[in-house]
Amino acid sequence: MQLESTVLALERRSKARFPLRLTVRYHTVSGGPAQGGAGRTVNISSCGLLIATDEAMVRAGSRLQMTLDWPFLLHGVTPLQLVVSCRVTRCLEEEFAVKLDQYQFKTKKR
Repeated sequence: MQLESTVLALERRSKARFPLRLTVRYHTVSGGPAQGGAGRTVNISSCGLLIATDEAMVRAGSRLQMTLDWPFLLHGVTPLQLVVSCRVTRCLEEEFAVKLDQYQFKTKKR
């Protein structure tokens, strides 16, 4: 019980993270030359995403637009995509984190 409360005390994030592995495509909308790539989510919260990628990294502060293939179907039939406008908050060697500015679900052709 003591270890669990210590771990919770060390967690500074205000939103829960969910370990979803979703395909992500992204491109820059600011912050220098146009750059794009693909990757997968490591975890997701209501305010941000952690993305793993083998491709060229983006810079902290860059604005991105991303599309994620959502794992659930609308009315059990129609595929969905999550379209996100975001800002890169931190970059690691093979991962980067973004803070969500706006997001919306769009239907995707079957």
